[in-house]
Amino acid sequence: MGVAGAAVLLVPGCGAQTDSGPGDGGTADEAGDDADAGEPDGGEGGTCQPTCAEGSKTLTFTFAKFPQLRNVGGTVTTKGPTGYSDPSCHLDLFIVVQPTAGTYVAFSAGCPHQCCTVAYNKAHSEFLCPCHGSTFNMSGQVTGGPAPNGLQKLSVCADDCGVYVSFP
Repeated sequence: MGVAGAAVLLVPGCGAQTDSGPGDGGTADEAGDDADAGEPDGGEGGTCQPTCAEGSKTLTFTFAKFPQLRNVGGTVTTKGPTGYSDPSCHLDLFIVVQPTAGTYVAFSAGCPHQCCTVAYNKAHSEFLCPCHGSTFNMSGQVTGGPAPNGLQKLSVCADDCGVYVSFP
């Protein structure tokens, strides 16, 4: 399983390994309702067997239902599980991104400045707040203000079936 906030490198057939290295966007309204790791994986032609741990506070994004996550720059912004809220804004939104091939990250989507929803800027490999221009790197750290602190990191694991985000 991925380490909280760590980038995750997809290793076909053997789950995920953490990696210290660093598109087409997409959104989902209720990822928890759409997620099912046991379904056939559209492009693979068979039933996928997840190798990442799943639990009550883990949302699963199968590649069959969220194909944008197969692509570098692919994103999903959606609601967290019932009871989730980030510590800065108390919003239930989070964002999952594949910034480089096989690497996945997930963060709370509320900018700590005034709680606008951040988006992934593929051209600059950063997260951008559309309200006042705060920027965040792939570790969630502020790289340009006025945000007072970074985005909350979430634990990520990836395997051949999809991406799994765990919540505190």
